[in-house]
Amino acid sequence: MTQSTPSTDADHYLRLARQEQRGRLTVYLGAAPGVGKTYRMLQDAARRQAEGVDVVVGVAETHGRSETALLLEPLRILPRHRVDHQGHALDEFDIDAAIARHPGLILVDELAHSNAPGSRHPKRWQDVEELLAASIDVATTVNIQHIESLNDVVAGFTHIRVRETVPDQILDDAELIIVDLPPDALIERLTAGKIYLPDTAGRALSNFFTPTKLAALRELALRFAARSVDRRLTDQLRTAGDEGDFVAGERLMVAVSPGKGGSQVVRHARRMADIFHAPWTAVVVESGRARAIVGAQREQLADNLALAASLGASLMTVAADHVGDALVDQARQLRASQIVIGKSRRSRWFEWRHGSIAQDVIRKAQGVAVHVVPLSDADERPDKPREAAFARDDIVAFAIVVATVAVLRLVQPWLPFGAIDLLLLIPVILSATVLRLRAGLWSAVWAALCYNFFFIPPLHSLTIDDPQNVITFAVLALVAAVVGWLAGRIRRQAETSAGVARLNASLARFAGLMGGLSEKEETARVACREIGNLLDVEAVIVTIEDENIMVRGNDAYRRIDMIDEAAVRWALEQGIATGRDTGTLNASDWQFHPLRTSLGTMGALGLARPSQERIIRPDDAVMLASLVDQTALAHERIVLEGQARQVDALRERDRLRGALLGSIAHDLRTPLTAVIAATEAIPAEGAFADEIRIARSESRRLQRFLDDLLEASRIEHGAIEPRWESVDLTDIITDVLRALRQDEAGSRVTTRIDGDCPFVSSDPLLLRHVLINLIDNALKFSPVTTQVEVELLCRDGDVLCRVLDSGSGLPADTDALFDRFHRLEGSDRVGGSGLGLWIAKNFTEAVGGTITAGNRAGGGAMFEVILPGRPKDEAEGRAADA
Repeated sequence: MTQSTPSTDADHYLRLARQEQRGRLTVYLGAAPGVGKTYRMLQDAARRQAEGVDVVVGVAETHGRSETALLLEPLRILPRHRVDHQGHALDEFDIDAAIARHPGLILVDELAHSNAPGSRHPKRWQDVEELLAASIDVATTVNIQHIESLNDVVAGFTHIRVRETVPDQILDDAELIIVDLPPDALIERLTAGKIYLPDTAGRALSNFFTPTKLAALRELALRFAARSVDRRLTDQLRTAGDEGDFVAGERLMVAVSPGKGGSQVVRHARRMADIFHAPWTAVVVESGRARAIVGAQREQLADNLALAASLGASLMTVAADHVGDALVDQARQLRASQIVIGKSRRSRWFEWRHGSIAQDVIRKAQGVAVHVVPLSDADERPDKPREAAFARDDIVAFAIVVATVAVLRLVQPWLPFGAIDLLLLIPVILSATVLRLRAGLWSAVWAALCYNFFFIPPLHSLTIDDPQNVITFAVLALVAAVVGWLAGRIRRQAETSAGVARLNASLARFAGLMGGLSEKEETARVACREIGNLLDVEAVIVTIEDENIMVRGNDAYRRIDMIDEAAVRWALEQGIATGRDTGTLNASDWQFHPLRTSLGTMGALGLARPSQERIIRPDDAVMLASLVDQTALAHERIVLEGQARQVDALRERDRLRGALLGSIAHDLRTPLTAVIAATEAIPAEGAFADEIRIARSESRRLQRFLDDLLEASRIEHGAIEPRWESVDLTDIITDVLRALRQDEAGSRVTTRIDGDCPFVSSDPLLLRHVLINLIDNALKFSPVTTQVEVELLCRDGDVLCRVLDSGSGLPADTDALFDRFHRLEGSDRVGGSGLGLWIAKNFTEAVGGTITAGNRAGGGAMFEVILPGRPKDEAEGRAADA
């Protein structure tokens, strides 16, 4: 049987389930600028649009290339978002409009681009992450030098450090499409001025665009894409349950041995991994013989594992009876293409007695290349304490046989002769079960000799006269050897099973304890106590709060010194183990392991041992990894529970507030209707003419406010069901201006309406409410001496309605502009209920449109409502179906 690290299948399938809820990311990867990534992306987008997919261009940089610009003509382009920065107006990707539009596929060029200050996200790849989370498929482009993990490699041979990088995680689940161009062809395009202007092209040819550098970049891109394809293939095979032996791409597995030569094997594996640019895993097999290792060799095994970890290997411990079988099985599970194993120079007699693990692996690893690293005999020679233990067991086995023979000699007169040989199997079974297999085999030999010497005539001699006794002696020796071997094997299996059971029981108990906690301090205290007991160490939980180091979980250690603080900060920042017995800041007395989760690093687990022994023994490495993961998950759960409680409180508060406002609106509507009727009936003449006009205006304003509250209640209760009709927006605008008393001479609203705008299929009441809120908002927050412009335009088959004012405009940060009850302080958008724009957004989306806001050139704000236009007969047909 084998036992490895706890299975990650649950995490794998959870990640697949999350992917189903996200959009799909397609990345066009190139080795350098100018290979044609944007051109290829636009070509594929045009094909997808011809297939019926709703394709929208969010960002597409043509860089002045006419052939690329031609591909943009048949595609719908999303308007850019204007951002003011240091007196300059910058056009950036409008993520709000993209999410509101929710196309089937959106093109977002240049994934590594840095957004202008004031944008929602500092990086464009963060915009793409939000689009994917909103279940929108995204196609984008990136060059290989912008990938974070390869940034140092590229800088090493190009001598150019790229500042804009993309984290590798965003590409993990992406479909990579390589856009390749040979270096000579790329240089020819550069020389022809198809990539940069002539003066820039000259500098590029001498610095970046050299044949050698382009060839190296091309190789990096191809290898990165190959690893991505390999990873996706492995995920698909795991999902389908396919256990085939084939592999795609290179993947190494190295067998780590306890001798000094193990470090030589590890370094050889690292060199091979660098050559193939392949991931690699260091595997230790805990067999019966391996568990017998003590002293310096046990420490050497720990050093070999630490070396593998520092060189970038994934560590894995496997419990098994047969080392060769376990290595081959593990290689198949890892889908390794190559196995690296060491082999010391042994005599044929030694290999005949003990076998050769390397030969077993070569014989059984069909389809997998096996690299054998030769080691010296001294590197793998067992320590003397192990030989002493063997000698002690042999002496004990001999004593058990002698004692059994003495007892049998005393009771021989009362025993039948045929029972003596069977009774002599007892010390054999006892020695093989209690002691080691070697002791059991030696006891079989001594039992057979004693049977011959003391019980077979002639007595006290090793000669046998009767041929029948020869057969009895031979059978006894054979049966004793077989029984001893079987008993020893069963003992090893029992030890292996007991070790696995103890590990699983310890982890289950720890998980149960951590699952019942809900406070940070108590979680840290229980985690440190249990980890300390399981690993026989001192444990603490260290976090950084407000730039201060906080130590929890162990009252005996409430502070750490400066060296330890440097180690823990490095562990938290870099996400790697630091401190004693590691390759980083090992002057610290503590060993720190980061508690990493999907929410980030929750803190660090610190471990210490008062003695100078190694803090984590090799056989505890797997348990420690599981304990660290479970501790991190426990802290993550506490954070998520706290956030959930806050969300519940906010939801309940919003529910009560909505119910209260809805009730108030209903109660005030009836008396307000009477007030409006009364004010309208009073002639606006005489001494109180101005007061009467003010009363009329304010009562109508109050009526619109109460209407907003009632509509907000409809939105919250999901009661928005558009009544589709064929709508002419010109009529809607005229009705809105009449309701706002802006249809008379001298009104502050001017209109500009295209005469050929098509009808739209929509709900006229909802659209009316949208325009009332937008125009009233513009009138309220712009100077009374200025005009509010309402434009009705047609563009690419869509109908655009814009409301523009001449106020001081919107602030740079308008992320929460359309949030409920939100008012942007420090701008001209203050006052009011904060419901109007939120209602306008919800109503617009209910009829299939989008609404955006920004600042217009020359000052003032601009709100734009985009509705999909349809021919009149089609709109009427849809209205009839509704």
